[in-house]
Amino acid sequence: MSRIDKQMFDKLSELSKIDFTGAEETALTGELDDIIEFIGKVKEFSGEYDDMRDGNSVGFSDLRDDVRITTATPEQLLSNTVCENDCYVIPKVVD
Repeated sequence: MSRIDKQMFDKLSELSKIDFTGAEETALTGELDDIIEFIGKVKEFSGEYDDMRDGNSVGFSDLRDDVRITTATPEQLLSNTVCENDCYVIPKVVD
């Protein structure tokens, strides 16, 4: 059963400002019906996620502990820069 009838196709054609031949209209009507059918299937999809169903569950005890590590002071990070007009100029690192 076609969900796009002649009247609906003509309205869409008018809105898009595109003229179609009879063969194009027949082909596009079929494609639009397929799209509408696909959208109907998408609507049936439940967006709720159940992590126990797919076996990808990760418990909090399996996560690593966050450990704060001091790597560099701001002065060390800015030591390779030049201050020009209140902006930091950083040397080019990658060509």
